[in-house]
Amino acid sequence: MGPARTTALATALLAAALPLAAPYAWAEEGRSPARPMSAARTVTQVPGHPAIMYPGRQVTVVAYCPQGTKPTGGGAAVQDDPVSAVFIRESVPLDGNRWQVRAYNASAEVQTLHPQAICSTDPTLTYEVGPDKPLQPGESNNPSEANCGFGRTRFVVGGGIQAGDSTFANETSVGNGVWSAGAKYTNFDPDAPWSFVRATAVCSGTEATFRFSSPVRLAVGAVATVHVDCPAGLVPIGGGGDGSADVLLNSSAPTATGWTVRATNKGFSDRDSVFATVACAAP
Repeated sequence: MGPARTTALATALLAAALPLAAPYAWAEEGRSPARPMSAARTVTQVPGHPAIMYPGRQVTVVAYCPQGTKPTGGGAAVQDDPVSAVFIRESVPLDGNRWQVRAYNASAEVQTLHPQAICSTDPTLTYEVGPDKPLQPGESNNPSEANCGFGRTRFVVGGGIQAGDSTFANETSVGNGVWSAGAKYTNFDPDAPWSFVRATAVCSGTEATFRFSSPVRLAVGAVATVHVDCPAGLVPIGGGGDGSADVLLNSSAPTATGWTVRATNKGFSDRDSVFATVACAAP
């Protein structure tokens, strides 16, 4: 057997002994092999179980995100009686998989509170909690702020609010790159213990597009509904509302295209107002 045939035979035997490499999947003959592609980020809205609210009672509702997703935003609304005296005390992401809302029914009728979460596969999502800001009885002017770091690698894309007993949201919104949460402590007894308000920021490596509605002025005792839409091609991932000190939020929740807020003027000025905020991203 000549040297050439010996070499060829050895090569063939070696190839047979080695495991076969996984072949590339070719898109078309003569083109580069198709490479594995990373999954696109998805954004979905998930309703939670509604809860019955009896007069003078507080309830907590939760919307859970599916496995592999985290909440970027959420809220709750009273859909059967939207102008009812229901006030938000808490609307915040918790434990990385749920959005929780706590509200109080100050009306004389039974109401139903419907929670909603916005869930995303964005792997860069994190949450930053701001400081507890103390509130004296009757106070409403000491907001808490949460930020994602003031560099340009982490961005606020939503946020939430938590507050103490008898303390209801008048602000949960973005401003100057931070998420701000404000509330009014509605216990006016000077001997009452102090309350608090706390902001939580939802942070991402991808910047969101924010839109704001025009302010809507409320007469004393009036209820207003304010809505803001995302630009075409984008969907809501977070949002909230911002009212005057005595304008308390009845609801704050996403819609398919934007964000809707309802609020009541519990003060004594016809110049008080409220506007809605929405954070938007590609679906």
